[in-house]
Amino acid sequence: MEGTRHLRELTKDVQSAVDAYIESDDIANYKELQTCLTRLQVASTKPPDTLFTFRLQMIENIAIAMLLEMGILDALVAKQGGTAKAAELAAATGCDELVIARLMRIPCALLFCDEMDEMTYRANHITSLLVEPGQKGSLRWNEALYPIVTDIRRFLSSTSFGHTSGESAPSAFEFSHGKTIWKLLEEQPDQRHNFELLMRERKKHEENLWHRRFPPCALLSSANLKTDPEAVLMVDIGGANGSQALSFKAQFPHLPGRYVVQDLFFPKPDGASKPSEGVELMSYDFFTPQPVKGARFYYFRNVFHNWSDKKCAEILRNLVPAMDPEYSTLLIDDFVLPTKDTQLRGALSDILMMVTVDALERTSRQYEELLRAAGLKIVNLFAVGTNEEAVMEVKIV
Repeated sequence: MEGTRHLRELTKDVQSAVDAYIESDDIANYKELQTCLTRLQVASTKPPDTLFTFRLQMIENIAIAMLLEMGILDALVAKQGGTAKAAELAAATGCDELVIARLMRIPCALLFCDEMDEMTYRANHITSLLVEPGQKGSLRWNEALYPIVTDIRRFLSSTSFGHTSGESAPSAFEFSHGKTIWKLLEEQPDQRHNFELLMRERKKHEENLWHRRFPPCALLSSANLKTDPEAVLMVDIGGANGSQALSFKAQFPHLPGRYVVQDLFFPKPDGASKPSEGVELMSYDFFTPQPVKGARFYYFRNVFHNWSDKKCAEILRNLVPAMDPEYSTLLIDDFVLPTKDTQLRGALSDILMMVTVDALERTSRQYEELLRAAGLKIVNLFAVGTNEEAVMEVKIV
C-alpha cells in the first residue's frame, strides 16, 4: 500500500475529478473520474490482495452465472426494492439456503446488490440490469470463451510464443474449439441466440446512435442527395436486422433514397430476418464485389475489428469500385483506441478480438495505414462514448 501522503494526493485528485464530472458529465470528465478512482483503489490496496482478486475474477463470473441460472437474482429483483432473506429466496427457487448465502457473498462484495443484514439482501440498479435477457445471454456466451483460458499456454506453445496473427494459424478460439467462432455460431443455435442477445444488450446501452455522432448528417437535404427512385442513401453492410438504418431513417424521414441492409442472413424460424418497413434486406458476403453502386453512405459498424488487416484490405478492395468518388462516403463505426492511456474496456475488447477471431481494435494511425493502402483517407473522426468508439468519415483519395 502506498504512503499516506500519496494517498492524500490521490484523494484530492478524486475529489477534483468528481467536481469536474458534476459540473459537466462529458466523456473526458467521465474517463478522468474512472482513472482517478482506479488509481486510488490500487494505491490503497495491498498488492497481494489486488492480485488475489484479479486471479480469481473467473470465480466472480461463475458465482453470478450460478445465481442467474438458479433464478435467485430474478427472485430478489421481483421484490421490487424490498428485502429478501436467504430462506425466502430458497423457498421461492427451491435452492439450498446455505448455497444461496454463500453465492450471494460475491455480488454483495462487488456491490452488485445490497446486503441489508445477515443473510438479508436487496436488489439495486446493478442487480436489475443483471437479470435482463442480454446480460444472461452474455454470461452464457462466456461458456464459449472459458476453454481459451484452459488452453492458452498450449496455444502459445504451438505458435512458439510469438506473434499469434497469421492467415495459416488458427485463432486461440479455433485452437480450443476446432472451428472458427463463425462456424460455432452457425452450428449452435443456442449460442447464436446468446450472442445475439449480447449484441442487442450492448446496442441498448449505446450513448449515441451513429448518426447523432456524425454531425454532417444535419447538413443532408434533398438538394445535396440523389433523388431518383433507384438512388440508395445508405448501405448498412453487416447490419443484421437493420437497427442502425432504421434509426437513421426515423431521425431523418424526409431524406430521399433507399436503405439497404446487407448480411449473411441465417434462416431464423422467429422471422427475425424479415425486412423492416422501408429497409431492404440483401444477403451479401463482403468478401465479394459490392453490388450496390453509388450509394451516399456505405456503413460498417463493428465489422473491421473482426478481421485481420489482410481480410480488411480484401473487404475494401470489393467496396471501393462501387463508390462514387464525388458522392459516396464510407463510414466506419468502431473502436478507435488511443495510442496511450487506453481505458480498460477498450484494451479488453482488443484482446478479445485477438483470441476469438485473430483480429484487433485499431488506433487511428492503424486505420489510416489500412485505408491509405486501399486508396482511401479519413477526412473526419467523430469520437463520442466511454468505450473508445468513433465514427470515421472516409473518402476516396
